[in-house]
Amino acid sequence: MKPWIALLFVCSLPGYAQDTEEPTVRFATFNTSLNRGKQGQLLDDLKKGNDQAHSVAEIIQRVRPDVVLLNEFDYDPSGKVVTYFKAHYLNVPHGQAEPIEYAFQYTGPVNTGVPSGRDLNKNGKTTDPNDCYGYGAFPGQYGMVVLSRFPFDEKGIRTFQKLLWKHMPDADLPIDPATKKPYYSDEDLNHFRLSSKSHWDLPIRIGESTTHFLVSHPTPPAFDGPEDRNGCRNHDEIRLWADYISPTRSGYIYDDTGGRGGLKTGQSFVIAGDLNADPRDGGSRDNAIQQLLKHPLVADRAPNNEGGVRQAKQDGKANEAHKGAPKFDTSNFSDRVVGNLRADYVLPSKNLGGGRSGIFWPIPGTPGAGLVNCSDHRLVWIDIAINSAATMQEK
Repeated sequence: MKPWIALLFVCSLPGYAQDTEEPTVRFATFNTSLNRGKQGQLLDDLKKGNDQAHSVAEIIQRVRPDVVLLNEFDYDPSGKVVTYFKAHYLNVPHGQAEPIEYAFQYTGPVNTGVPSGRDLNKNGKTTDPNDCYGYGAFPGQYGMVVLSRFPFDEKGIRTFQKLLWKHMPDADLPIDPATKKPYYSDEDLNHFRLSSKSHWDLPIRIGESTTHFLVSHPTPPAFDGPEDRNGCRNHDEIRLWADYISPTRSGYIYDDTGGRGGLKTGQSFVIAGDLNADPRDGGSRDNAIQQLLKHPLVADRAPNNEGGVRQAKQDGKANEAHKGAPKFDTSNFSDRVVGNLRADYVLPSKNLGGGRSGIFWPIPGTPGAGLVNCSDHRLVWIDIAINSAATMQEK
């Protein structure tokens, strides 16, 4: 397909977003909170008609991303849950929001709820959700889904579910402050996977160009002890993408089929997900997110919205001590403990041009304001210019 033909094709897509003189593709991330306590429960809820899922669908329909990552969407190996959600929620109108169709989808296994056989939280048992490779009550809880209007380069898809934490050079492994010794034994680390869910590199074909959609959902840097084991893991889960996009630092990385290394010089990417790390507030370790925000290849367009400002003012408490501006918040967490934070990111490579970016957080009294209560996170989106993407050819 010739580049100008590809451009015409993209411009003809329904719901196509164009905010600059160049055509754009909208990338988004949304922690939907569509997780359930038992395996199979999400599909049962969807079949009964679920208000939370209808609100999630309407938000997606209002923003109309061309490519969207859904975090905390329980994984189903059969694919029935995603198919049902598309057919009975996204493909039907909600109020004034028109249906939206995604021809392509990707989901896969994650580490949450997968037993490790090890006592990882040191309580004398090996059967707790905390003893799984990623915290979870069953395999696939808090899973991930990517929906796209553009095809995946399926042969180029890479997953990093089983990469061991100890294989990251100079890994930020936790130390027990009482003994000054490693918190995890050598035998623990022989099994311990770095990713709490998974890390996926999904190459997406847009015309004749390819953009690598790099998605993940690192563990929150909380719910642990003085050893800060989750804070350490969150830091290194974020670091994995920082290394992956850096050809001089990615040699140690191996995917689930044994392929090694990361992206090549000049390849375009968009990093997305609930990364559970705020640049200025919260319990993030060593300002973990700056590994991406200050990376020389990453562009941070810092989406913002007035809804976050209103919410922080209304909630008060922990929010009053925050250093970061609430207009950048993407989550509405407990105001007694941590307050609202910037936790969700869509970060393109600097070689991609673009238009607008935003956070779906309508102020009270405006259309869609009541929808956001479906999750404690907000949908975050950016627009990428096709012309700029089309000039970056895979080498």
